[in-house]
Amino acid sequence: YGYSRSPSFSEIISLLIPFDKERKTMGEKENTQSIVDGYTNSWISGDFKKARSYLADDIDFRGSLNQFSDADSLIAALEKFTKILKSVDFTSRFYEGNEAMLMYDYHTDSPAGSIRTVEYFRVARGKIKEIKVVYDATELRKMMGDQA
Repeated sequence: YGYSRSPSFSEIISLLIPFDKERKTMGEKENTQSIVDGYTNSWISGDFKKARSYLADDIDFRGSLNQFSDADSLIAALEKFTKILKSVDFTSRFYEGNEAMLMYDYHTDSPAGSIRTVEYFRVARGKIKEIKVVYDATELRKMMGDQA
């Protein structure tokens, strides 16, 4: 009985995300990293205009609480969220081709406390086209009441 090699990050992602002709090769890794990190660092620091510049107008955002199909709505939600955000500690970052995945802990000034989060990004034509965010939203839903 032989053992096969472990699948690569892109092979795992290709099973989770439907194939897209905009998917690129490793040659875009550095560009993807600079776009994703630029966006993330911008909104965390409160520079929402700069953060918006990294997003495609028709972004596909899907999170544990919200879904948006336009960048302006996503930025408005981030502006509200940062009002309770104290800090962010990154634990892992992966970049391959036009995709990235970040794992981090949000530390909030709210009953939700710290929130472990994983965020997937897909970049197309120099902009973030897709974001999927996964986290336990239980405490945030309680805080939001009927708004969630």
